[in-house]
Amino acid sequence: MSGAEIKKQLTSLCEASKEIKSSMVVSSDGFVIAHHGDARDPDLFGALFLELKVVCEKIITQLDYEEVEEVYIRSKSGGVTVFPIFDKGYLACLSSVNLNAGTVQILAWKYVRKIYELL
Repeated sequence: MSGAEIKKQLTSLCEASKEIKSSMVVSSDGFVIAHHGDARDPDLFGALFLELKVVCEKIITQLDYEEVEEVYIRSKSGGVTVFPIFDKGYLACLSSVNLNAGTVQILAWKYVRKIYELL
């Protein structure tokens, strides 16, 4: 695994849309592997993203639905999206309010595949 190569992919993801403000790859156990963007405390954000994913998985399980494909939360000032990187971890993106869920989804899934190959 190359943290530098993953960071390059995260940089490219953020450059693909100026509305993606930050992105990070977090391992399945909550450790930040790489990040790009303005995160004051990447380790804290990584832990919070993992917690968010775990809570959503609990809800999905209680509803007898299948695995979480992605988590998208929109606020008045932006969006948070968490994508699983198959069984390797997950990709989290912070975006501005101007970027809709479909656009971030299309961009991020392209990078999920690239990052998976680097993990």
